[in-house]
Amino acid sequence: MRRLLPVVAGCLLSWVLGAVVVRLGLDWADTFPYSEASERRYLGVAGAALLVAIGGSVATLLVARHRHRRARDTSDAS
Repeated sequence: MRRLLPVVAGCLLSWVLGAVVVRLGLDWADTFPYSEASERRYLGVAGAALLVAIGGSVATLLVARHRHRRARDTSDAS
């Protein structure tokens, strides 16, 4: 359970940061007058938010996996 808590917290933090990217990105996109380019801006904001959320989750899982392997290898060597 102690190993799972940081992973869950890291994944949640990644998705919260993704939501922050959406909020800030949409505020930025709305500073321009509506045009055909607005849709591309909205899609770019959505893509950036997903990149932050999914990328952060994957990075959290990879770091946790690396630390678990290192702890296991250290305990096996003893």
